[in-house]
Amino acid sequence: MTTLPGLLNQVDAATSHPSRPSLNTTPTSEVNDGLIARIGWCHRQAIEALTTLEAEEWYAEQNGLIDALIERDGTHQYEDRPALQERYTRGLEDGSVLIQMAKKTLSCRHS
Repeated sequence: MTTLPGLLNQVDAATSHPSRPSLNTTPTSEVNDGLIARIGWCHRQAIEALTTLEAEEWYAEQNGLIDALIERDGTHQYEDRPALQERYTRGLEDGSVLIQMAKKTLSCRHS
């Protein structure tokens, strides 16, 4: 399992990569901060989990949030584990919704 600082470094590296021009329209830093806070919350939940499956579910959700932030879909990685796929998808969808809402809010501010 990866530590939270390592995950945050991955997020920073992925979002600052020059080959990802669409990310320069990344929503406000408040959304990134919110997503990173939720990523951290999932990480803490995984560490405190009482079973291996519960920890894996929290990490899957965390991975979905990270993937939403860096515009990647890794759903296929969980095809053989439905419980993990469900949690990954939840994180991916929640992260995407937060980003879309922030883009709309940002565009409203500029109007």
